[in-house]
Amino acid sequence: MFDNIDFEKWLDLNAQTAMEKVTSGKGLDTQDIILLTLKAQTNHIAHLDQDLKGEMKALRVDMDKRFEAMNQKMDSFMKWSLGTLFAFSGLIIGVIKYL
Repeated sequence: MFDNIDFEKWLDLNAQTAMEKVTSGKGLDTQDIILLTLKAQTNHIAHLDQDLKGEMKALRVDMDKRFEAMNQKMDSFMKWSLGTLFAFSGLIIGVIKYL
């Protein structure tokens, strides 16, 4: 999560040591409790980060679809506008020519 392998190794090792104390029935001191809490928080943040990345990818796909639909609508509008311009231009030139 932190892109700090040394920190993660240190935290994993110390959290494992604290968990061994729990499973063997030994009491935990304050440092062990803090280490286990920190380990739980880093795991939680890592999962939140994965969820956020997944949601961002889904939003990006949806956004790309919407922009593509908008581009197609703009293309249709531009074709209609150009056709209308040519039609009225031809009509105006025809009227001027016959007057």
